[in-house]
Formats: sequence, C-alpha cells, structure tokens
Amino acid sequence: MRALLKLFLDIGFLSGRPQDLPASRALLVLAAVLALVTNYLVDTGFSHNIQRFGFAAAQTFLLGLWVGLFIAIRRFWVRYGQTMTAIYGSNVLINLITWPLSLGHGFGATGSEILAIALAVWFAAIVTKVLWHALELPLVLSALMTLTGIFVSGWILITLFPLPKS
Repeated sequence: MRALLKLFLDIGFLSGRPQDLPASRALLVLAAVLALVTNYLVDTGFSHNIQRFGFAAAQTFLLGLWVGLFIAIRRFWVRYGQTMTAIYGSNVLINLITWPLSLGHGFGATGSEILAIALAVWFAAIVTKVLWHALELPLVLSALMTLTGIFVSGWILITLFPLPKS
C-alpha cells in the first residue's frame, strides 16, 4: 500500500510514469470512485446535493471520456487503465490539497484565487505528462490535447450545470 501511494505521489510531483502503476481494474475503479467523491467534496458551488453530485459525476466521466478518445485515436487501448488510474489518482491528490480552500479556510479572496489557478496549472501539467507517456507524442502536442480536453469539458459542464446566480 505504501509503495502504491508513493507511485501516486511520484506521478503527482511529475517524477512518476503511468506505466509504473499496476494494470488493475480494481485500482482504476477505486481511483475513479475516489476522484468522484473528492470532486463532490471540493465543489461547494451548488446548494443542492443532487446537483453537486451530478456535477462531480459529469466531471469524472468527462475526464475519462476525453482521455479515452485520445487513446482510441492513437489505438493504445491497452494503456487506458493505467493512464486513467494515474489521472484519477492525481485528481484525488489535487482535490485533497484544494479541499481546505473549499471549506472556507483559504488565504483570502486573492490568495485563494492564485492558489486555485496554480493547482489547475499543476493538474494540467500532470495530465500532460501522463498523456505524453501514454500516447508517445511530443510534449507540446500532449499539452495541447490536455488543454483542449479541459476546455471542452469545462464548456460542457457549464452548459449542463449553469453557475448559480449570486
């Protein structure tokens, strides 16, 4: 268990590779469920729990969908499990760091916004590196795929779940 946690931390700190993780369907499901739960815990923008859960589920599903699309284009389906395990695990890591901010224990409005942007950039860097390993593409192309996936997912999420009016 400790070795597995170290692998996830290595991936999160950009020194590990998705192929270092075990190719385990159970681990993929566990990572996806933990990503869903932490997405739910971090998102406090919706007042209704059903809406909040729907948003978290859509977020988790869309992440798996667009990465799966890129893997399908490259015809590397055998790598999907380890790739998504690494990405979902990294999503959990970032969410656990973000969680105290979502509870209102942040650093003031400006500090929290800067930290949120830094965490988003960090997550994009992790996904870029994971895709770089999984898809065997140039790093710049992996970054472009990551940003495309994140922006398209964001657009879909905002369309499905409009931001509440203040």
